[in-house]
Amino acid sequence: MREARGFTLLELLIVMVIIGILASIAIPSYMDHVARGKIAQGVEALAEAKVRMEQVFNSQRTYKPGGNCPDMSPYFTDLPFTVAHTPACTDTTFTLRITGDSAKGMSGYWYSINESGEKASVTPSSSANCWLMSKSQSSC
Repeated sequence: MREARGFTLLELLIVMVIIGILASIAIPSYMDHVARGKIAQGVEALAEAKVRMEQVFNSQRTYKPGGNCPDMSPYFTDLPFTVAHTPACTDTTFTLRITGDSAKGMSGYWYSINESGEKASVTPSSSANCWLMSKSQSSC
């Protein structure tokens, strides 16, 4: 009888199928985990920008000193989001909105907060009147 050496083609195919199944589970889970981390960074910066807007109002008695909305983009440097006043701020109101950068894998995400602290968000799979912290989260 010959001594068997190496693996048979069937054994290699079984290993490849197992690796494929594990990858099909692990890769989407990993991508969701990465998105949750980016979302956490974005909403943290958005909360900081709201605090800065309140500081402007407390010192100037307007959200629009000098006729312009304050620039909040420095709080979003190196983040996968861009920030804008949507709609433009007034003397007594503002709404800050961050929008996901598609080049950084956050297409379809946006988060907002206004002077009253009302929050809203949209992810590729849902929307809510609060900040959704993952793509698959359905409510807050």
